[in-house]
Amino acid sequence: MNFHEIFGSAEFITPSAPCNLRIDYPPIPQLNFGTLTSYDNCSVPYIRGEFKTHKKVKKAELTACGLGLVELYLNGARVSDDLFVPAVSDYHFTEAHVCYKKYGELTSHRIHCLRYDVTDMISESNCIGAALSIGWYSVKVYGKIKLAFRVDITYEDGTTDEYLSGEQLKWTYSPIEVSHFLFGERHNYDAHRLDGWNTVGFDDSAWESVEKIAAPESNYDYQDCPVDRVIRCIEPKCIGETEDVYIYDMGENITGTPVIEAVTDEVTTIELDVSERLKDGMIEAYTNHRQHAVFVTDGSPRRYHLRFCWFGFRYASVTKNARITSCAVIHSDVKVTSDFKSSNAQLNWMYDAYIRTQLDNMHMSIPSDCPHCEKRGYTGDGQLTCECAMMMLDAQKFYRKWLYDISDCQDTVSGHVQNTAPYLPSGGGPGGWGSAIAEVPYMYYRTYGDLSVAEEFLPKIYRYFDYLEAHSENDIVVSDNSESCLGDWCAPDGAEASDDGSIATPSQYVPLMPAAYVNTYFYVKAVLRAVEMCKALGRHGDIPALLTRAERKKAAIIRDFYDSATGDFCSNHSSANVFAIDLGLGDERTLAHVAEHFEREPWYNTGIFGTDIATRVLFTHGHADIAYKLLTGDGKCSFGRWMRDGHTTFPEYWTYQRSQNHPMFGAVVRYLFKYILGITETGAGYDELVIEPLCMDMLSSASGHITTRHGKVAVSYSVSDSHISVEVEIPSGCSARFRHSGTEYALNAGVNRLVLK
Repeated sequence: MNFHEIFGSAEFITPSAPCNLRIDYPPIPQLNFGTLTSYDNCSVPYIRGEFKTHKKVKKAELTACGLGLVELYLNGARVSDDLFVPAVSDYHFTEAHVCYKKYGELTSHRIHCLRYDVTDMISESNCIGAALSIGWYSVKVYGKIKLAFRVDITYEDGTTDEYLSGEQLKWTYSPIEVSHFLFGERHNYDAHRLDGWNTVGFDDSAWESVEKIAAPESNYDYQDCPVDRVIRCIEPKCIGETEDVYIYDMGENITGTPVIEAVTDEVTTIELDVSERLKDGMIEAYTNHRQHAVFVTDGSPRRYHLRFCWFGFRYASVTKNARITSCAVIHSDVKVTSDFKSSNAQLNWMYDAYIRTQLDNMHMSIPSDCPHCEKRGYTGDGQLTCECAMMMLDAQKFYRKWLYDISDCQDTVSGHVQNTAPYLPSGGGPGGWGSAIAEVPYMYYRTYGDLSVAEEFLPKIYRYFDYLEAHSENDIVVSDNSESCLGDWCAPDGAEASDDGSIATPSQYVPLMPAAYVNTYFYVKAVLRAVEMCKALGRHGDIPALLTRAERKKAAIIRDFYDSATGDFCSNHSSANVFAIDLGLGDERTLAHVAEHFEREPWYNTGIFGTDIATRVLFTHGHADIAYKLLTGDGKCSFGRWMRDGHTTFPEYWTYQRSQNHPMFGAVVRYLFKYILGITETGAGYDELVIEPLCMDMLSSASGHITTRHGKVAVSYSVSDSHISVEVEIPSGCSARFRHSGTEYALNAGVNRLVLK
């Protein structure tokens, strides 16, 4: 749809003042905004207008679009509890966009619109108000913030009326003087006391008139994906103080905002800092990630908190003129639809930490890499964890939205797929990032049985293959349009966490495996995903050419990276062999060397992709015992070390650099369900199941469930000296079998109980 199909003759308006925030990044050790504290523009304007109804109202509906973010009010009340809306997208074309400016790439665009039933909020006299913030929109390249809305009214007698955004609206500076999507906010209630600004009869004679601004050319649609909300509240614990501040612990690494109350009725300035770790009992500068907030009070009783951004943190400090009374946990409203428990505390921690990490990184309906430093929807991190999230969360609408973000940021000329979706300048490469155009729709199809997505995305996937061919030399993918080709990112490269869990600094962020090897692995993997989707769609004519392409690339991998004298690929650096084994390459020595290495050193020497692949290869190639030891180990680069060091979310690096809240290493948590509990699907949409737990001789008990489109699939078992008791719950609508020690049992819908000798 275009703008006028949704908004009719309504107009986009903008405040008649600069609303862009131009700042330099403060250095990491500095726990304040630096230049961000200067107030020389309008970061969050308030906008208002009044209208009347003339008869008894049967229905009233508000449609709105705020670029970047908007809070909507009607007669003094929030229209909804939605936060950070509308969802972020690749809004519209601009010549300032890096992918166009630098590479001449043309991507697709969409803008999400909000629609609310406001029938119960309408009166005879009405005031509509909006607080409009820059969000991602003006922090980057898209221009001035803007607002459009229409209120459609249907009266009891069948007649209709409407109230539209236009030049009759007025605006003023809000108390939110600065709102930066990454760094935080500065509120000044002493300078901007505007109580009642969004109610009928408020004196806005000193407010300024808005200006019309052209509606961007884009595809407009109604938002149908989970919004951010306050999901729960935490009561923080005060754990210390200095002369100037109190230190609080939330008990877990979260995303959201502390809620603060002043302890004085005098005008005062409250300062808030946060971090993911403590250093010497204080907020750690390194994991503060430049997050900071300032609240200038006006002496009246208020609660102070962030409005148009969130922080990622566990600890907080507040100046002693205030107290943190609670903490709001905020992320996309995505329900947890799974559970896992076992007799191994580390496996239980992994499940809990992954769920928390994934939810902390689901905001504005994109799966982010981290909730503070970047907040971007990296296609590498997102495709790596998409099956995990789809399996354990009610995430279908969330990922359907993100699928179209990936599609929108594909270059319509070359087929190139950006490293983030929606696109923002970022690193990545064709290996593990751009192939999200194949992996995410494939996993969506496999999880939800939705062939329409596979059918729609296959042409886009083929275009991406054309791009990879254009960036190959002798059938090896060697380059990308961006400068990045990161390979198996975040491999430990020899660095180790110190004994006290402090941050280690690696010599350099250079993967030990050639990036071209990883790139070409992902090309082959994407081709094989396309083959599976073609089989499901009955597009058998496409398959021979795809298989020929895959075999050609495999031959190139063997030619350039295989040592026939040893059976290793890339000298098995960072367990390079597992990439080849996953494609069916190598010989018995290749797998043997992997098993020997991890048997000898049961910790991960792998990056974000190799960690997942190594675990899966060991489980599926007869070494479940070694895979189990890896998952439950506590060596220098291990999940056990993270647990022992008190982490409640997964860090970005094994060795604790940068973010302490990155979901990418959590991709292996799916194997708690696939191999520990043994829930594997042999067809799409969980129509056909095989239940085959692989670790019953290593784990005395385990239980858990996932929720499929057919319903709940649950497995539990306990091991005694004489037998194993197993209980499996199967929903109607799917067929299932249980396998153990070469024996197969048919399972019925409902609860099945087995006793195994």
